[in-house]
Amino acid sequence: MKFILALKHWHIFIILVIGSVLYNFTIEGNAHLSMYFTIVGVVIYSLWPMFVGNELNQLLPKRITLNFNFFLINTFIWLVVFLGILVISNGEGMTFTGLSALPMFYAIFAYFYFLAYPAMVLNSIEKGKEASLGQYIGDFFLILFLPIGIWFLQPRINRILENEKIASVEELSNNS
Repeated sequence: MKFILALKHWHIFIILVIGSVLYNFTIEGNAHLSMYFTIVGVVIYSLWPMFVGNELNQLLPKRITLNFNFFLINTFIWLVVFLGILVISNGEGMTFTGLSALPMFYAIFAYFYFLAYPAMVLNSIEKGKEASLGQYIGDFFLILFLPIGIWFLQPRINRILENEKIASVEELSNNS
């Protein structure tokens, strides 16, 4: 899926806007079709952080160890919970109180970790060491407010991919 990360920022901006429009698209009198549009919108909107977390994790230097499995588990949890709530409530949402709210707190944490991991990986690659919270908090907020943040994040990701491509070509020429 590196081809998605190699796209320019304006390409991804258009894809994210389409996902956002689908997420907010409502057809009066047809709750099921509106719910399907919402599900497709959420999936489109969440693909970019998933791909960034996955692909950039593979580019991490060997000495940096971030918990990729925790990222995958949290991605699965928040998507299943969110989509499950959409399906159960027919797209209208639900309110959780008492003990049923406790698992929702973890689902919210899972969502924030899902957004923080790509920022953590991006900063760790750029710095060459494991990034601290203070180093990647700005990128976390750029991912949280994605349609705007993509204009700042995607050029940095493109530079990382370009540097990786140059390094692999140099390695091939040195081995020849």
